[in-house]
Amino acid sequence: MNQILFVDDDENILHGLRRRLRGMRPDWEMVFATSAAEALELSKSMQIDVIVSDMRMPGMDGATLLGTLQKTHPHATRIILSGFAEEEAVLRTVGPAHQYLAKPCEDSLLIETIENALDLRSLLSRPELRSLVASIDTLSSPPDTYLRLVKALEDPKISQEQITQIVSSDIALTAEVLKLTNSAYFAIAQKISSVSHAVRMIGTETLKALALFVGIFRGFDGPKSEAANLLRLCHRSQQIGVTAALIAEYEKLPRAICQAVPSTGMLSHVGSLILYANRNAEMAKVIERVETDHVPIEQAEIEQFGAGHPEIGAYLLGLWGFPAPVVQAVAYHHRPMDTPHREMNVLTAIYVAQDLTRQVAAEEAGKKIESHIDMDYLAGIGKADQLDEWYKIARVVADKYKTLTQ
Repeated sequence: MNQILFVDDDENILHGLRRRLRGMRPDWEMVFATSAAEALELSKSMQIDVIVSDMRMPGMDGATLLGTLQKTHPHATRIILSGFAEEEAVLRTVGPAHQYLAKPCEDSLLIETIENALDLRSLLSRPELRSLVASIDTLSSPPDTYLRLVKALEDPKISQEQITQIVSSDIALTAEVLKLTNSAYFAIAQKISSVSHAVRMIGTETLKALALFVGIFRGFDGPKSEAANLLRLCHRSQQIGVTAALIAEYEKLPRAICQAVPSTGMLSHVGSLILYANRNAEMAKVIERVETDHVPIEQAEIEQFGAGHPEIGAYLLGLWGFPAPVVQAVAYHHRPMDTPHREMNVLTAIYVAQDLTRQVAAEEAGKKIESHIDMDYLAGIGKADQLDEWYKIARVVADKYKTLTQ
């Protein structure tokens, strides 16, 4: 049975939750606390799968409570449910909270958020890996610029100028936005130097994905050599997203799908960032195994950690409340054949783009590596004869990125 702990100093709110969520029994064992102190006492005898806490409470507030429970129950999903919407208070939850839900919150949204958190556990079977993802200070919740963007974009009255101001306040994000806008994806002859113009072109989902990556990279405080690896990974993920988007366009997938591909492709290696940043020495062994024995990286990761970067990344994105299709695409981007679909889709584009991008990078370094693309899978969806054209797209994108990063 899943244990859910609700914390709010308003007893009427707790009574309402108890009444409205009664239908979730017996799958949920719900425990209610009227203060942080009571919650901490109850937590001593609970496993706790999900914690839902108010923000502003007398004595210890929600952010402090979740920070404390993060240490004692690192595997638990931590959610703030509050009507206290001042930006400073929201940003205080960036470290300890995975998600922030505003009151009044529809019951269906609260239930869906908790259920998604519980379902995510199947992605990572080993509890210590769930704890690793859930307990990392720098990665356990979205970075502040990302959170500010999400909050702003939820406001229907937000202006383009205000979004541009948020992006412009972050130098690193500004650089990445301009670089991506000037990439091969947009096929623009004239260089774009206006942040406002770039923000209009890039789209909100891709903008949020970039903010996420920049924040994660900035939060890393490890060795400079590893920081360089993380930066290369960020740029490679951008390249994968652009390549996948152009492949999707070439295959004439619906426009809405094509627009979603760049951000999903960029997010596909969030799990790799976690492993590089927190399991440095072990990741070095993984890379050595990949280069020496020529095994796929996800296989080497599974042997080393018990899970690969796709599952770890999908778990983290699920904790942050990303849509289910994005979480699924990240989880299966190395093995789309394990999903029930049998047609060209977002997952196919990302799957081939990540392998083709790897091949092109190796060739530029004077190496010849074996393709890991499953030709039987491509044949099954009627696309086995398209690989050469897709390779040309990956080469064009790589050449464009080379000029942008010089």
